[in-house]
Amino acid sequence: MLLSGCTSRTETVVDTQYILPPAGLVVPCHKPQLTGNTPKETAKEIPFLKSALSQCAAQADEYLEWRKQREDGH
Repeated sequence: MLLSGCTSRTETVVDTQYILPPAGLVVPCHKPQLTGNTPKETAKEIPFLKSALSQCAAQADEYLEWRKQREDGH
C-alpha cells in the first residue's frame, strides 16, 4: 500500500489578517485650547482640561477592554 500523501511536501502559506477596532471605538480626543492670559485665568481652565483628559482616557480604556476580550477569545 502506497501512501502518496506522506511523500509529497505541503507548501505553507502565511496570510496575515489585521483586525481593526470598530470605527467609532477609537476617536480623536477633544483638546481644549488654553485661553487664559494670566496664571489665575489659566488655573481656572484646569477643570476643563481634566474633564477632557478623563473622557479621552475612558475611550482608551474601552478600546483596551475590547482588545483584551478579543485576545481572550470572547
